[in-house]
Amino acid sequence: MIYADAHADTFFRVALEGLDPLARDAGLHVNLPRMRDVGQLVQICSVFTPAHYSGPAAEAFARRINDALHRHIGPNFVPVRNVADVRALGDGRIGLMPWLEGASPLRGELELLPDFFALGVRGIGLTHNHANEVADGCGVPEPRRGLTAFGRELVPRMEALGIAVDCAHLPQPAFDDVMALCRKPPIITHTGARRLVGITRNADDAMLRAVAERGGLVGIDFYPGHVLARAFEPGVRQATCDDVADHLLHAVNICGLEHVGLGGDFDGFNDTCTDLRHVGELPNLERALKQRGLNESAIERIFARNLLRYLCDVLP
Repeated sequence: MIYADAHADTFFRVALEGLDPLARDAGLHVNLPRMRDVGQLVQICSVFTPAHYSGPAAEAFARRINDALHRHIGPNFVPVRNVADVRALGDGRIGLMPWLEGASPLRGELELLPDFFALGVRGIGLTHNHANEVADGCGVPEPRRGLTAFGRELVPRMEALGIAVDCAHLPQPAFDDVMALCRKPPIITHTGARRLVGITRNADDAMLRAVAERGGLVGIDFYPGHVLARAFEPGVRQATCDDVADHLLHAVNICGLEHVGLGGDFDGFNDTCTDLRHVGELPNLERALKQRGLNESAIERIFARNLLRYLCDVLP
């Protein structure tokens, strides 16, 4: 099996905690030995900026995370910036792609977008849970804003450059605005299905369907709070690969097989599914999907090929 993943916070932790992504047991969910264990080809790497950073401080913080990623480009990791790079994957080195999680590093200035493009950023999650210059995130109390004037300018500029529009963390008003504006396939890099776990952070069926209808991709994540209702309440069992499989199969039923992938969100949380504690345990998820009746070809599409196809559709 091969693997390609749409969201991990690994280099956020590398930058802030000094952890080593080349070491197997240094505290990271995602690291080089385990990526090799599962045949990983590419990792989209979150450049997350916490809510308390704004303006120049947000830009500087994002550059710090991105710098940590680029320090590891070399014998083991290769940058992925265009379709040719995607098609060249599989030479033994693993592709890394920086991706803003929240557009606050742009500081509300379109002029900074080419700068981040030059730094290798090929996707932007427009918000996190909090509000920024683009829109309100899903954690903002109602009523929530849709896209701001800056956000409405930003989306077409992103598409023109070859930067993917990521709708993870968007509440309904901003999501609807993006769907009305986008001309290239959008993505939700990491989410659960709201039909199964009814939280605003998860995508509802209409959102899943809208992304698929535009040729996009939905990445299902592995965070217990997204895949198991009341996951951390006393007396509730722990989440497992079976819960992740439930969300994957629901997304396949709504979107179609070709529009579903994985965006594990590894290194973005501490409490994991009991049998999906790090990237090396992906074979457990593969087995769970086989037990549900999916064949190897279908699983390979979910595990890698759909994301690779999506990247070829949106990158320069």
